[in-house]
Amino acid sequence: MKRILSISAVMLFILVLSKLASNVSPPPPPGTVFALKAQRVIACSTSEVVLLDEHNNSVRLDIDNSWPDCSSFQKNQLLDFYLSRGDRTHFISDEQTAWWRKVM
Repeated sequence: MKRILSISAVMLFILVLSKLASNVSPPPPPGTVFALKAQRVIACSTSEVVLLDEHNNSVRLDIDNSWPDCSSFQKNQLLDFYLSRGDRTHFISDEQTAWWRKVM
């Protein structure tokens, strides 16, 4: 009886462990689309851009040649960026930040 109970416990442990392992999502592949909302461009060059959000958190991105010219970004203009990951950050689009997001 003790042996059957221990074998059952081991089997149950293996089932629970495999269930947990299958629930862990793999890292996203290159090309995954993401958005950065309410960002200001504070520094820009042909190889990188630095964005600043309303909470003064900055993010530096290595950019590819899909990005628009740096002169198209106005100082203190809040933008929502839609980007994709890869070897370098690929620019998909940007748009003016919604008024209610500026307040938050």
